[in-house]
Amino acid sequence: MEEESHGSNYGETETSSSASTSDSILNSSDHSTHASRPAERITIYEEKEDKGEDSDCYVVCCKRLKHAPPITQDRISALPNSILLNILSSLPTKDAIKTGVLSKRWSYVWTSVPSLSFSDDYENTDHFATAVDNTLLLHKAPKLAKFYLRFNYKPDLKPRLDLWVRLATNAMVEQLSLRLTYAHVFNFETYLLPQHLYTNQFVSELDFSFCNIKPIGVVHLSSLKRLCIGYTALCGDDIRKVVMGSPRLENLELNNCCRLNRLDIVSESLKKLVINNHFMLTAAGKIDDPVFELEIVAPKIESLEILGTFCMKKCRIKDVSSLVKAKLDFSMAVLKVEEESACNEYQEAVRELLESLHHVKELFVGKWCLMVLSLMSVKHVPSPLLKCKYVTVKTSMKKWDLPGIASLLQSLPYVETLVIDISHHNLGFKILERHYLSYYNYDDVSHWKSKEIYFKFLLLCLKTVKIFGFGENLVNIKEVFVLVVQFLLKNANVMEKMIISKPRVMQNQRKSGWIGGQWTPASRAVYNLSDTVARCTTQDKYRISLIEA
Repeated sequence: MEEESHGSNYGETETSSSASTSDSILNSSDHSTHASRPAERITIYEEKEDKGEDSDCYVVCCKRLKHAPPITQDRISALPNSILLNILSSLPTKDAIKTGVLSKRWSYVWTSVPSLSFSDDYENTDHFATAVDNTLLLHKAPKLAKFYLRFNYKPDLKPRLDLWVRLATNAMVEQLSLRLTYAHVFNFETYLLPQHLYTNQFVSELDFSFCNIKPIGVVHLSSLKRLCIGYTALCGDDIRKVVMGSPRLENLELNNCCRLNRLDIVSESLKKLVINNHFMLTAAGKIDDPVFELEIVAPKIESLEILGTFCMKKCRIKDVSSLVKAKLDFSMAVLKVEEESACNEYQEAVRELLESLHHVKELFVGKWCLMVLSLMSVKHVPSPLLKCKYVTVKTSMKKWDLPGIASLLQSLPYVETLVIDISHHNLGFKILERHYLSYYNYDDVSHWKSKEIYFKFLLLCLKTVKIFGFGENLVNIKEVFVLVVQFLLKNANVMEKMIISKPRVMQNQRKSGWIGGQWTPASRAVYNLSDTVARCTTQDKYRISLIEA
């Protein structure tokens, strides 16, 4: 059949179902003036089924169907092609192809969809490649908005991958993603990007992993705005050439890229730089990177994010003079025998980063950096003075975080908004915690209170405090939480508003302690925030909200 030839090209579509059956499925969703009758019919069926009377159930359903008015309109199929194509564009391509068996109206709709997305769900990569070949052969959209590939790459597939990329670029694709993976991560040959890709004038977003960048001639990516490179050995000259050849590039993301010792970016258009992870190992389990330091020179960027885990790699910022926003949410792993030596290196790295970012207006400090600040505080190593006005601190609200929070607040005389994001996970911090508890086991609460006199002369600009992560599951940190809230209420003399809310990631979910957006009596009994406020001498000056922000 004609429908079968198009329905089985990708994703092993079942074609034995008749078009009339598919039509009836679609027609069942029709909501006309008689929509109440089909609803009643379904209810009767469910009640009979619960009683185990399957045969009676079938008879009742048939009688209802017999008396139901005929449905003459298929509203979904009646939609214009532009809407149907928009719907199919949000589906994986193999699911879009399956719609070809619904009816003759749907047989060829998927062939004009402007977005193609292929993920390897086959055990045999060759079967996947054949499915992609057949799909591209039948696809006839003149222009592609998105072309996405994710599969286990093998060197013998290079000619076919070259062809797929060529077909996508010939269709003026705007978003091109090549998410290559490897079945044997320690033994692979990466894919070399074709040279014609470096002179493409239509691609606005380019995202690839396990691909080599080796531009030979002139680079001219006139429409490129976002470039994301993952799991790639980079050369400073090559990445600089690509950036300089992209006059509209705004966002550059490097994910687990190694062999790069200096990132020198002088692009006028680039505004955001993200460096995420560095943890690539060889088959022998060694770090596949002889470079232990990454220098960042980017005087024009406005946003910098350093994220993930850096194993045997240290970031050093040389010039980010135009930077407005910085995020430090990373951890380091230095393979040293002595913990004391490793911790000293951690402290030096965090201190140097903060010194380089002293001028930014907005700063995010992650949990690992906060833990390092705690070590610096108990060693009487001050945190560099910062000019930030908006600061976010990610913390577990454990006692060993208190010295770090105190040290950070001391270095923020101009902060106007403080966001405290409470999270429980401290993965990979065991060395820091063990080192802190072994060598500096003292009363953290007393250490915090000893700073209060000094704090009174610092929090002169703080107007807004937002605390995310409040809930019954934080019973173990009640003492530290109340201590921090009390302190802020007492010492932030110009504070106008304090917002206390549940975790950001759960704000659209129902959690214990919340009923319809309200705190339960159990939540209030655990924390008793009203009592906390009552013990503050200036409570009438502040507006405290317990909300679902």
